[in-house]
Amino acid sequence: MAGLVLAYALLAKRLSAANITPPMLSIVAGVVVFSFAEIDVDTAAVHIIAELTLVVVLFHDASTVKLSRLRHDPGIALRLLIIGFPLAMLATYLLTRELLPGLGVAGAWLLAAAVTPTDAGLGAPTMLNPVVPKRVRRALNVESGLNDGLATPLVLLALTALADEEGATQPSVLSVGLIPVVEALIIAVVIGLVTAWFMDRSRQRHLSGHRGRAIATLVLPLFLFGLAEVVGANGFITAFVGGLTFGAASKTIEKEQETSELLEVAADLMGFVVWFFAGGIVLAVFSDGFRWQWVALALAVLTVLRIVPVWISLLGTEFRWPTVAFLGWFGPRGLATIVFGLLAVEELGADNAVMNDIAGTIVFTVLFSVFAHGMSAAPLAARYGAWAKRTQPPIERAPSVEPMPSRGRHGY
Repeated sequence: MAGLVLAYALLAKRLSAANITPPMLSIVAGVVVFSFAEIDVDTAAVHIIAELTLVVVLFHDASTVKLSRLRHDPGIALRLLIIGFPLAMLATYLLTRELLPGLGVAGAWLLAAAVTPTDAGLGAPTMLNPVVPKRVRRALNVESGLNDGLATPLVLLALTALADEEGATQPSVLSVGLIPVVEALIIAVVIGLVTAWFMDRSRQRHLSGHRGRAIATLVLPLFLFGLAEVVGANGFITAFVGGLTFGAASKTIEKEQETSELLEVAADLMGFVVWFFAGGIVLAVFSDGFRWQWVALALAVLTVLRIVPVWISLLGTEFRWPTVAFLGWFGPRGLATIVFGLLAVEELGADNAVMNDIAGTIVFTVLFSVFAHGMSAAPLAARYGAWAKRTQPPIERAPSVEPMPSRGRHGY
């Protein structure tokens, strides 16, 4: 693993030019290593690492969005979250019931909630590309930051319903849905504002140096997530909203780019590890067999079940069809989907009757996404950006907020 990181870091520009991404290499390396080495993948440990990685990525991406400017143009992201996301999840549920009837109602909802959220990290090549209009990039950034948090209550409800079949007590919708979200918002806003105030005062009064503030910025998303876990709040929403609040309130983040550099590096390194272990999980799933329904459902999730809901959600916005197609295609599935799959294994056990189909579909969805979106991100973003520059579409090029610094993550 260390050798892979070393090689990629020294060849990153050449590999990026060839559209070879860190997740691609890490998965391949994981498959190779775990196919020869007698190492068991500890799903509980990988689950923790994947959760923390997702939290760091969500916080970082949110902290680069200027909330004061975001409120002037929330429409597109809200449409994707409030209309597109539920429609995509419902359509995935219906197709899952058709292709994998053995999962039952709860199992189908669990799978739909796990594979529908998009991934902020895998979408970075499009959100970082300055040729793509800011408004489009920001919509993708906010959508990917919040939809995994919105899916979490449904995942927990489905898991408790499946556990209830084995005699466990099933909690109410309120206790796993509304209350954790409200608690997450309160924690995120309070801690984000307080930390931003203290960091700015620390800088102004020379109580800390650049390195100290960089460490504080790295620790903050982990603190937010840990606090959310303690009180039972939604950790992913806490991380993303906390990043939004902190980034909007802190003057230090604006003036000192190096303050967030350590956070960026940590997100990249943790991502390497998660995708490496994902290669071992791929082998474990394939060792239990194969069903064509997994492939069919994974392909549908990444194409028609994403693009059609996005198109419906954007009706009336006057976005042109290349923009709708671009937003529809770039809904990569990654860390959140892996986290939900690992959570299902922990809660239900690998021998549960529904786990084979759930794990198989998740693995194919993530695999297809890593390679298809990874190879297409740069060329399609360049092509779409050239179209936008040539045609100057007024709606797409309306003033908006830059979702990330121009260097951003993966800027090796």
